[in-house]
Amino acid sequence: MKYRLAEGGGEAFYVIGITDEGEPLGLPQDEAEYSLKALEKVAEVIGAKLQILRRRKGKKGIIYEVLVRLSREDSPPVYVNVASLGNVDAGKSTLVGVLCTGQLDDGEGLTMRSIARYLHEIESGRTSSVSTHLLGYDSKGNVVNYDIVNPLDESQVYLSSSKVIIFVDLGGHERYLRTTLRGVMSRIPDYVMLVIGANSGLSVMGREHLGIAIALKIPVFAVMTKIDMVHEDIVERSLEELKKILKMPGISKLPFEVKDYDDVVVAAK
Repeated sequence: MKYRLAEGGGEAFYVIGITDEGEPLGLPQDEAEYSLKALEKVAEVIGAKLQILRRRKGKKGIIYEVLVRLSREDSPPVYVNVASLGNVDAGKSTLVGVLCTGQLDDGEGLTMRSIARYLHEIESGRTSSVSTHLLGYDSKGNVVNYDIVNPLDESQVYLSSSKVIIFVDLGGHERYLRTTLRGVMSRIPDYVMLVIGANSGLSVMGREHLGIAIALKIPVFAVMTKIDMVHEDIVERSLEELKKILKMPGISKLPFEVKDYDDVVVAAK
């Protein structure tokens, strides 16, 4: 387990009830519970904690999918760097602000203004610089930002978290492309969050940012915003357009659409 945690940067997935060949047979309830307790004891010895992600039925019994994470008391938090890319006005800063503060936007840029660095960004509503914002989770997977006085206080988020997602908020306008490139290259992100506005789809700069991520071999996940502003048909059309682009030669990615919690667990692996 120590090796797997070190390999995974402080986290590891375990599946109880799978054969060596990967067949999801499952275990009887008592055996599954016994295996889970044994795994928990091993985790305690090395200073880690368990979180059950899913409990589902196999062919012959119960299957547990478990996340093992080093506890905050014995080690610094696990870090994940996520660069926010996408076209201007796609809602990148607003999305990061909502995630980090837990407060919904008012439709007039309130959340964006709360995380903007400069006056001209507040006035124009467009990000032109590179900024970072922390989203912390405790050992049970709960967001810590929402329980502190200032959810954007990085020191408090750090001290209270077992895992920290560092959002790198970047500009989407072509005028700031060089600054955006500098932000991506200097932060060495683990993932790129490609933000796409449902009202405009994947525009020219959005495709440019996607190309940058592909060229740098950074894993990409896409988030579609503003789906409440347009009809469902337009949302579906934008999704199909994105999937088509991802399958094009030179990109050759297999799109996986996340619709529920089970899909989140599968994607996280």
